[in-house]
Amino acid sequence: MSEEKTREEAEAGEAREVKQLVKEGDLVLIDYTIRVKETGELIETTIKDVADKEGVQGAGRFEPRLAIPGKGYMLKAFEEQLIGMAPGEEKKFEIPPEKAFGQRDPSKIKVIPLRRLKDVEGPITIGSRIVVDGKEGIVRSIGSGRVQVDFNPYLAGKTLDCYVKIVKILTEKTEKIKALIHNRIPDVEVEKFKIRATKNGVTIQIPEEAMMLPAIQVTKRALAKDLIEHIEGIEKVTFTEVLTKDQLS
Repeated sequence: MSEEKTREEAEAGEAREVKQLVKEGDLVLIDYTIRVKETGELIETTIKDVADKEGVQGAGRFEPRLAIPGKGYMLKAFEEQLIGMAPGEEKKFEIPPEKAFGQRDPSKIKVIPLRRLKDVEGPITIGSRIVVDGKEGIVRSIGSGRVQVDFNPYLAGKTLDCYVKIVKILTEKTEKIKALIHNRIPDVEVEKFKIRATKNGVTIQIPEEAMMLPAIQVTKRALAKDLIEHIEGIEKVTFTEVLTKDQLS
C-alpha cells in the first residue's frame, strides 16, 4: 500500500470521526428538564420518567422538543447553551434571574380591597392565581378585607437549574418539515400529513382531523412562515385539503 493512499485513508477516517455540532439556526431535537434551583420545583420536562417520578400527569407531551438556537423558541440563555453541543451530549447549567424571567419588582405587589375581587373567577385563597384587570397574579396574603396580590411573573427572581440532551440535529429536508409541522400542530399525528417537497417549495395535504382544529387558518400561516424561514430553499408553501364522499356522509 502506497504512503499516499495510507494518508488519504487516514484523513478520511478522521473526517468520519468529526462530530456534527449544533450551530445557530439548526433544527435540533432536545430532551430537557428545568427546575427552580432554590426549591427543586419542577417547571418543565420532556422526559416521561422525570414526570412520572414527580407525579405529573397529562400536563404535556413527553417527547423530544424542537429547538432552533438563536430563533427564540426557548429562553435565549437556554438556546445559547446548545451551541457547540453534539448529538448524544448532555449538559447541566444554571440560568440566573436576570437572564431568565428577571428580578422581582416590589412595585408589582399590590394590596387590593376584597370587595374589588367579587367578580374574580375561582376561590381566593393564599397561593391561588387570579386575574385582575387582565393581569395574572398570585395571592400572597388575605386579611382585614384586603388581599395582597403579587403580579410579578411566577419565576421572577428565581435561578433555573437546567439539564439538556441533544437527541438529534435534523439535516434531511423532509424531517425538518415534519418537525415544524409537529411543533405547530402537535395534536395530530405528523405521519397523517402528506408531504411533497420540490426544489423551491413544499405541498402539504392537511388531514381531516387538522381541518377541524380551532384557528387552523392562523396555524397554517404560522407554519408556512416557519418553513420558509427555517428551511433553506423553500420559497412557497401550498396547503391542500381533500374530503371524500365517505368522510362527508
